[in-house]
Amino acid sequence: FDFMQTASISGFYVTGISYRRSDAAVRGRFAIGPEHLDEFYKAAADSGITECFILSTCNRTEIFGFAGDPSVFSKLLCRISKGSEELFYENGYIKNGMEAIRHLFSVSAGLDSQILGDYEIVGQLRRAADIAKEKGFIGITLGRMVNESIRAAKKIRTNTGFSSGTVSVSFAAVQFLKETFTNASGKNILLLGTGKIGRNTC
Repeated sequence: FDFMQTASISGFYVTGISYRRSDAAVRGRFAIGPEHLDEFYKAAADSGITECFILSTCNRTEIFGFAGDPSVFSKLLCRISKGSEELFYENGYIKNGMEAIRHLFSVSAGLDSQILGDYEIVGQLRRAADIAKEKGFIGITLGRMVNESIRAAKKIRTNTGFSSGTVSVSFAAVQFLKETFTNASGKNILLLGTGKIGRNTC
């Protein structure tokens, strides 16, 4: 990680909640939709944060960034979402320094996904960082971290068979249906939910 020479990583944190420690109902309380991103970054600026981005998907809501005190991120997350600090500390996590950087790379590569090797996450990560950059919250160090994690993810997919199997929740759902019902003609299928997973499943 040669980019770490540009700045100290002691102030780099990831603060979040994911499928590993919480169910969908709890994760839903901490979700930050696109309509709340302006509010999130305004609150981040008001909190003195200059470099961060938020990744919010069906499986995780995580803030990656630099701060003097990690609690600023958990407070910010609870302030913008419908989650409480008590609920966060029961289900969430805070990673620092090298542990936080490893987590960023694991997320980007699909190693930390509910479906191992999920290829959708790298696009979600890139979009999250692009939005933060537009808002002025991606500096040199965080930008390099994101770019290096995406480059590593592409290298893994190109040089290994890691993503050759089931690579998304929606794909897994369709494969399950195909294996369960060898003949789908005449079957009625009810799909609950019209979010991204629902659209992809359709």
